[in-house]
Amino acid sequence: MDKDKQIEELKAEIEKLRTLTNKDELTGILNRRGFKDGVRQFISEVSNSEDYSERRKSMVIKNFSLVIFDIDDFKKINDTYGHQVGDRLLQFLSKLILNRAREIDLVARWGGEEIIVGLPGADIEDAFNFAEDIRKSLGSSVVEDVKFTISGGVAGFYEAADFEGLFKNADTALYEAKNSGKNLVFKYKK
Repeated sequence: MDKDKQIEELKAEIEKLRTLTNKDELTGILNRRGFKDGVRQFISEVSNSEDYSERRKSMVIKNFSLVIFDIDDFKKINDTYGHQVGDRLLQFLSKLILNRAREIDLVARWGGEEIIVGLPGADIEDAFNFAEDIRKSLGSSVVEDVKFTISGGVAGFYEAADFEGLFKNADTALYEAKNSGKNLVFKYKK
């Protein structure tokens, strides 16, 4: 086997391994690791946009928002209909979000029934509108004879100093939505 072919095979194998370590097996979207790797670049760009405002003005990303979705009463759904139905709901929701997301957006399964979406360039109003669109679209869907709802929390980068703060703010908004009756999307408020 010649060296060029070996190199190409090794590159393909590396890409396959990278995909395996960054994708959620069930849904096909990013996993937590893949999301964090991707979001790091965008957070850095937003953080530096003020410092380097002259650098390729048309390419600077000045906003970044985060949405956390959570399937309402997921444990009850799994207990009532089985984990396979729960898995199909996650797959359906993931596809719905991916179909509405832009190519630059980051969509990941964060854990259990939570799906997180990073929206580069989106302010908190853009992110809220995106999340509401997903929530309303889901309202008319039935999967495996199960009608289900989601709640969402939205936060913008400028209310936080780093990704951990941004996540905490979106998570706070999500729990406000859950505690206010579910099937709602809330924006983080200081």
